Amino acid sequence: MPLEKKIEKAQEIIRETFGQGKRVALAFSGGKDSTALWHLIRETCPEEAKNMIVIFGNTGVEYRESLLFARQLGKEWGGDNFYETELDRLKVPRLKYEAQKEVWAKIEAAGDVARYLNKKGRLLSTDKLNKAVTPEMWEDFRNRKLVWEVGTRVSFWFIAEQYGFPILGKAATKLDAPRININVFLKYSPEQSERNDKYYEILRTFPDLRVSHACCNFIKEKPSEQLQRKLGCDTLFRGLLAAESRRRTFTFLDYGFLYRVKEGYLYSNPLSIFTDDDIWAYIRSRACPYAPLYDLTDEEGNKLFARNGCYVCGTGLAYEGNNIEILRKHYPQKWAGLMKYGMAREMKTFACAISDNIKLNNLEHDWLLDMRPCAFDRLTPKQNLLEDLQYGTLLF
Repeated sequence: MPLEKKIEKAQEIIRETFGQGKRVALAFSGGKDSTALWHLIRETCPEEAKNMIVIFGNTGVEYRESLLFARQLGKEWGGDNFYETELDRLKVPRLKYEAQKEVWAKIEAAGDVARYLNKKGRLLSTDKLNKAVTPEMWEDFRNRKLVWEVGTRVSFWFIAEQYGFPILGKAATKLDAPRININVFLKYSPEQSERNDKYYEILRTFPDLRVSHACCNFIKEKPSEQLQRKLGCDTLFRGLLAAESRRRTFTFLDYGFLYRVKEGYLYSNPLSIFTDDDIWAYIRSRACPYAPLYDLTDEEGNKLFARNGCYVCGTGLAYEGNNIEILRKHYPQKWAGLMKYGMAREMKTFACAISDNIKLNNLEHDWLLDMRPCAFDRLTPKQNLLEDLQYGTLLF
């Protein structure tokens, strides 16, 4: 379909959305897709666009180039209707994972497990472990810096410590719960699915492996939904392209451009039939601004970023030129901070867990930081992390 026809269809959906919605908002990331959509909305329905709420999902781990662009455009185009999401804060102290393991061992030693489990053999709640902590233990844990205190932001760093790091796709991290909850589930719950046996075995073999995509929910989806409710929004424009993933393709085929979800929100995806090339053609033909992140290049002049996202995300590790590889080469300070915080350790452990042929147990996690060339310093044009760690031999 020609681009102009796609634009006409998108404009039709935009008008229909404003016709159905009462309090309309745009989910804005600072990326090319949501920026192009905002531009098209302003071109199609200029008066309605003036009153449209714009919600910028600030995850706290945005690339600086993207963050500054989003805020500047929000000021220019959104004015007082531009809002940034905020991360939740802890209302009660939360033990760090090492402390949680110690407390659970104490509970097991006392034969008191039943008090902390539901009928399905799952931990009633992570914070319920606090009831087993004596004042002396609290003091000890605080001295050892093993407590997340009240008021701590539920940030990526908190989620990574409690749940795990976003490494590879969601199929590789099927249990979306704090790691201590997973430990309890694996030991006491009879509900474990046989089709996940290999996955469960990996978690049992590597009891401290923390790999999870919970960050997406806690720092991206949940804060946006909370702000939508606070502002009374009932309709949400989203710059989603069906071609971006199989899941989005099926969602579009099942529901179309405009549909309601069970919470009552009206979701509108006018750009569903656009491709990346369409978006760039629209941006260039309409002189639409975009984040300077997309213009960054490597030493050979190749563009670094095909899409915008969190700089800590490792979901694309199965592909050359992935986000973590870019971070290693072009944002070394951010890379070092992320690796030292624990992602290097989890990457190495995960590689051991899923590989048939390669064993890295003799290596310390500093290898990923100090060895030169490291896993992300390509030796040949085709060599990358996946060849080094043999991620192609997934067991599940």
